[in-house]
Amino acid sequence: MQKRSGAAALPDPAALRTFLEADRTPVSPPDILRAFGLPTHLKAALRTHLHAMAVAGDLALLPPGRLKGVTGLPETARAIITRMGRNGLPLAHLPDDPRGSTVGLVTPHLDGNLFIPGDELILRLRPATGRTRREGRPIRLLSTASRQIAAVFQPANSASEENSPSEARPDQLIPCDRRLTRPLNIVPDAASPRPAPGDVVLADLLPTQDGLPPQARICTVLGPATAPGMPATLSLLTHTVPTDFPAAVEEEACRVAQMPVVPDASDAAPAPSSERLTDLRSLPLVTIDDATAEDFDDAIWAERTADGFRLIIAIADVAHYVAPGSPLDAEARKRGNSVYLPGRVVPMLPPALSAGVCSLKPGDDRLCLFTELAITPTGQIRSGKLGRGIMRSAARLTYQDVQQALENATTPDQTASPQPDFNSSPALAPNAPFSTLPTDLMRTLQAAALALQADAIARGVLSQPEEEYRITLDEDGQPVDFSLRERLPAHDLVASFMIAANRFAAEELIRHNAPGLFRVHPAPPAPSGDRTGGPRQPARMQARYAASPGRHYGLAVEHYAHFTSPIRRYADLVTHRALLATLERDARIAASLQPDRADLPALAEHLQLTERRAASAVQTCQDRLAAIFLTPFIGHTLQAHVTAATRSGLAVTLTKTGTPSFLSFLALPDDSGMHDDSLPMRSDLSSGTRFLNSGLLPVVLTATHPAQGTLTLAPAPRRHAS
Repeated sequence: MQKRSGAAALPDPAALRTFLEADRTPVSPPDILRAFGLPTHLKAALRTHLHAMAVAGDLALLPPGRLKGVTGLPETARAIITRMGRNGLPLAHLPDDPRGSTVGLVTPHLDGNLFIPGDELILRLRPATGRTRREGRPIRLLSTASRQIAAVFQPANSASEENSPSEARPDQLIPCDRRLTRPLNIVPDAASPRPAPGDVVLADLLPTQDGLPPQARICTVLGPATAPGMPATLSLLTHTVPTDFPAAVEEEACRVAQMPVVPDASDAAPAPSSERLTDLRSLPLVTIDDATAEDFDDAIWAERTADGFRLIIAIADVAHYVAPGSPLDAEARKRGNSVYLPGRVVPMLPPALSAGVCSLKPGDDRLCLFTELAITPTGQIRSGKLGRGIMRSAARLTYQDVQQALENATTPDQTASPQPDFNSSPALAPNAPFSTLPTDLMRTLQAAALALQADAIARGVLSQPEEEYRITLDEDGQPVDFSLRERLPAHDLVASFMIAANRFAAEELIRHNAPGLFRVHPAPPAPSGDRTGGPRQPARMQARYAASPGRHYGLAVEHYAHFTSPIRRYADLVTHRALLATLERDARIAASLQPDRADLPALAEHLQLTERRAASAVQTCQDRLAAIFLTPFIGHTLQAHVTAATRSGLAVTLTKTGTPSFLSFLALPDDSGMHDDSLPMRSDLSSGTRFLNSGLLPVVLTATHPAQGTLTLAPAPRRHAS
């Protein structure tokens, strides 16, 4: 019999890729040949086959370290387009790189598809040089973002005395997403609506060709960029945040919301699991939130003990209503989190749950997952336990309510409250208003919070709350005021309780070796000197989700997880399920609740992206509102903080609205020294000190762009002494 050639005997690329992606165990060419029942003399042919697959991008999605004993393969990676660079070429994030690297693409399109933020693709990476950002060549598109672009209509600039024929341009669309830096030429269509100059439209992005500008076709006119609600609409559109729930999800939410919270006494199985529910309804648990909040995730209570404090942190039992793998669960996972914009909320769960049966409203029985913690007088957690229970919020308090109560409570607390019997079934009492709550409750909550804060300080936590601006909208949804949000001791009180509960949840996951998502925060790299010998500020590291536990540098704790906000964060719901699985006696139910350990790395990356998407959508909405608010101040001198210096300019933040902006070095006067070629780097300006006067830099607002949420600034003219 004639011997088959090596290439003909080998499995096709699809079969080989499926085999390699199915497991994480390292395999060598002989291992692969044995798995397919092939002789070892095909090793050389297999190596050639693998090289061809790597060139085609077929090996980019392999688990790290899957292939061993194979060298010389081109480096490929999965990438997600994040924005356009200043050179007009896309920049992409490598989600599978633990360093979170960013690479630049060498072309803006592939097979006629113009890359835009959100596109996922396979890149072939060029070798790293160590001096500049790595580059990558697109090989294959994995998925594409929506090709419908929100943009501002800019009518044609016809040739005139001021414009030569070569300078005349056609009708154009300026993308509202400031990550897209190139205007779009409009393809005429008799069926397309005709917008007014400056109107925001939705346009379909069309396939592009080499050397030609991108093109689009108008399909819908939304109206002026300053219309009420337009800043939020544009921020959601440009970040592709899902806003409407599918019908099946709404129907499921309404159905599960009708389930009785407290079953009849005659029911054989009164609890949502085989574990008996703990009755917390005799405790005056209270929720503390912003005045505008409608989804109340958490309620707290505390009492003094002989050796410290006893805390109860009760969290809405969302896992009881959202079954793993259900349409509700799939939609919540896709969204990742709720998005809170000025004047608009996009919830992770339908309102029947988020503002209904899952919300810990005062006077209503609610299922909860709670932690009971015993802490020392100096705030260390001595012991704790986790349980599933029924609670009834005694009051819905705002931070201002609590702050007023703390200021009025001047008498020291001397007595300990009697411990209720959690195993009894007390008669349900009507909801107590805030004025009738135990007078020592606020003082006890404050004392326990101060103890927790003292422990945080002892661990080395430095409290540096970021400045946050509150935007006031009028009845028409237009911005009328920007003011710094006041940070009250009541905010720190609640935060201390939530941090303690999250720490305990993480430790419980580790104690039970349960699969779950952890919140890790790496330490910043040590400061290094620059070419002028001055110190550089350490890079600010971002906390992120991870499938494996790790230290949280910012909170100075060894392990941390998100547990206290399952109504608005999917990661917290995953933590609840993992913890409930440890409580469950029924092995079948426990297995259905336990997260898939193999799925957690991909889920962590997905939730990291949705978290960044939400934060960016909120920031751009605030920036668009600020651009509207600041329009009357065009031509005025404003004050700005310099936050960073780059090779091309200064990053600044306006003190009037907290809006980030940019001041190009090209706009600075020559005597600033920025155009001195003898300066090899601008590191001596990394803090902006050469431009500061008591920490502020005066700038002139020359233009606002509400559709993009950007401002144009110029340096304020210098005053010369007469």
